[in-house]
Amino acid sequence: QILSITCDNTSNNMVIVEKLAEMLLLFPGAPNHTRCFLHMVNLITKLLIREFNMMKKDTNQVLEEEMSE
Repeated sequence: QILSITCDNTSNNMVIVEKLAEMLLLFPGAPNHTRCFLHMVNLITKLLIREFNMMKKDTNQVLEEEMSE
């Protein structure tokens, strides 16, 4: 018996969960698909860091423009 499938958020993992639900009568499919919490934290962290890197890039550009004047 399969209680849950834990995997990252890629679309091919949804396909495998759907196929398992078709093949195994007692497996409900999507309701028992658990997305990996650490993978989601990693994606969110990368987005946050990217924002700070963009602000740093903009700040460096302004500083360079000020120095050249």
